[in-house]
Amino acid sequence: MKSEIIQISDTLFLKLGKLITERYGIKMPIEKKIMFQSRLQKRLRELNLISFDEYAGKLFDVNGGAEEFSTLADIISTNKTEFFREMAHFDFLTASVLHHFPGQVPKYRIPQMNIWSAGCSSGQEAYSLAITIEEFNRTSGFNLGYLITATDISTRMLKTANEAIYPMSQVGDISMDLKQKYFLKSKNPDDRKVRLTKEIRDKVRFSYLNLMDDSYGLKVDFNVIFLRNTLIYFEPSVQILILTKVLENLVEGGYLFIGHSESLINMNLPIRSIAPSVYVKKI
Repeated sequence: MKSEIIQISDTLFLKLGKLITERYGIKMPIEKKIMFQSRLQKRLRELNLISFDEYAGKLFDVNGGAEEFSTLADIISTNKTEFFREMAHFDFLTASVLHHFPGQVPKYRIPQMNIWSAGCSSGQEAYSLAITIEEFNRTSGFNLGYLITATDISTRMLKTANEAIYPMSQVGDISMDLKQKYFLKSKNPDDRKVRLTKEIRDKVRFSYLNLMDDSYGLKVDFNVIFLRNTLIYFEPSVQILILTKVLENLVEGGYLFIGHSESLINMNLPIRSIAPSVYVKKI
């Protein structure tokens, strides 16, 4: 028997939506009410709750509310991603960034590139970056060292990213050459999944980060930042605040990649456009 859908009132939705926007920057107009209501059905059943009023009481509980808000962020976050999404960015990274980077490093130092995948979701972008650099090293003769920091607000997605196990269907468009080098098949033929090799997994560090926080507490400055298909979920004023903080963690002359559907026009930021949705921080 199909469970009855639990309804949320407009008043309560707008109240919770306002708090979500304040905490996570995610836009929650009334048009998202049906989506919100649908995604929370399973969570309410898990908690044996029969109304959104009861759920709100749990959110505002002084003992467990903060943890439940984190779970709520997991549930409402949009986590669409795939390997080598917007392939033009990875081609540009190889041709116009990686090839020039070793020459910018003193000869007595091993070239080390730090990359940040912000809003990394379940990790495909970060691992695609690692594969791109491994392939660059293999074909160019360089030995470019690198470390990728990947962050997200969804602890559920970060768990998947750390495990680095994905359905085989997600690597269907990847060349057989890359699959053989960087992906391991399950030993169980009925378990149609793959896992990234340890060589790739060891190059990526996943951690929780809320872009709405006042300070990000990142340990290094980055040569490349991928902040793609994330800004679209924020109001324009919040986009500027986030970008200002993100750019504080980008070295002068470093590269910022955003999604092809996003725009930084008229934001008066210390960057200049050098390719579609690719920017360089001004020196």
